[in-house]
This record gives sequence, C-alpha cells and structure tokens, in this order.
Amino acid sequence: MVSIETIGTVLRSSEAWLARRGVDQPRVDAGQLLAAALGMERLQLYLQTDRPLNETELAKFRPLLAARGQRQPMAQILEKKGFWTLDFKVNQHVLTPRADTETLVEWALELQLPTRASVIDLCTGSACIVAALASERPEWQFAATEISPQAFQLAKSNLSELGYIDRVQLSQGDLFTHLEGPYDLVVANPPYIDPSEAETLDPEVSKYEPKIALFAEEQGLRVIRRIAAESPAKSSAGAWLLMEHGHRQGAAVRDLLERSGYQEVSTRKDLGHRERVTGGRRP
Repeated sequence: MVSIETIGTVLRSSEAWLARRGVDQPRVDAGQLLAAALGMERLQLYLQTDRPLNETELAKFRPLLAARGQRQPMAQILEKKGFWTLDFKVNQHVLTPRADTETLVEWALELQLPTRASVIDLCTGSACIVAALASERPEWQFAATEISPQAFQLAKSNLSELGYIDRVQLSQGDLFTHLEGPYDLVVANPPYIDPSEAETLDPEVSKYEPKIALFAEEQGLRVIRRIAAESPAKSSAGAWLLMEHGHRQGAAVRDLLERSGYQEVSTRKDLGHRERVTGGRRP
C-alpha cells in the first residue's frame, strides 16, 4: 500500500527532522514553511491536518525545509520579515530586522523634536528603522545611508514598495559621506560584534547574515566610535543620537557619547531586559 502524505504527517515528520538539526522552534518553523509552500495561513494547516498533499505541493515544500535544516534563517527562506507594523523584503545582503531594534524606534518616537525634524538613519540595511519612523511621522524629513551596494538596492526596493522612497534621501556611502545635515536626530544600528565572537554565534547568524553588518574591530566599537565622533558636526543644537549596540557594550557607548559632548546620556533595555540602545542629546 502506498502511504499518503497529509498536512498532519508532513508537519510531524518535518518538526522531528528540524529538531534533530538543532532548530530552536521546529514546530513553528515547519508550520510556517509548509504554509508558505501551500499559500495558506499557518492556522489553516491545523484545521486541515487530514488533507492529502500532492507531489507538486511536496516539491515546493522540500527545498524550503532543506534550507531551514541547514540553519538558513526563516526570513531569508521566506524572503520577508515583519518589523514594527511593516513587512520588509530581506536577503543574504542585509541584517534580518529584529524585534529588539524596535526599542530604538520607540525611543525616537518619544523625543520632542521639531515638527519637521530632519532625521538620518546610518547603516540602514533593509531600511526597517527609517521606514518605521516614516510610517509614524509623516511630517519628518528623512535621509538614510548604506555602504553595501547590495543592501542599498534592497533598501531602495523596500522604501519604494512601502511608498516612502520620495520621503527618504537614500545614499550609498559610508556613514555621513556626501551629507551635510544638520540633523535633529541621528539613529543607527551599526555593526557591533567583535570578530573574535564569531564562533559563539548561532549558525543562522554566522553562516548567513552579512559580515559587513555584523562585525566591527576594536571590541565591536569601531563604527560606533566613529558615529559618536562624527555626529555632532552633522547635528543641530539639541539634536539626539540613538544607537543600538551589544548588550555588554552599554557602559562603553555611554562613555563615547559623553566624551563627544552629549548630555542626558542613558541606555534602554531590549525585550530580554538587556542593555541595547544608548542615546544622548547635544547641548
């Protein structure tokens, strides 16, 4: 007798297969991948567990499952990731947007800035930060920079798809290159992992995310140090600087901002209660 694969049997076998390969959430990931292959919502799968799957459907699912078994990030496999209230296209050229970065967005939206504040997002990557801010502050004026040509193209695509491309002066370059300001707010999620820590990272990060967006020399502080030093000359009086950083770098980043003349320097914690974003205000 030929066995018939159903949604239920495929979900169970896929969950077990992913678990053996060290995937953190094998049940969730198996469901999301099968739902994507079938063009369904994940909840629908569990309402139709007895539904047979044909070979065409299984052929769409197998390469997705294989990629996850190799620890490729879900966002790269599905080519999208939600951040704030928006969905972004992602690939191997950009850092996958993370919920912890929303700490920076929340802080930025709390600031008392001019009505038509000028805001720049450095190391924009997928453009998730600048797009999230643009979605909440239609009167603000935005700029964003990205050094990677491939990431720059994806940022441009995301901003176009979301309808914000006309509101963001997007430039390919290193930090403030070719941009004069002055800005009322500088935000950044720069590379901040020391290269010596590469072996401690999950395969989803170390094998698949772009090294240019992950690693920085000088204990992970090289780019952060540059932003702290260069931002005052590009900022208006009273402007704010907010930067994401590693959870053990808070004290070092506070010191860098204070040495650059920033006041009201403080650090906010992420969803895991770890120091994640440090900011300060120019006099």
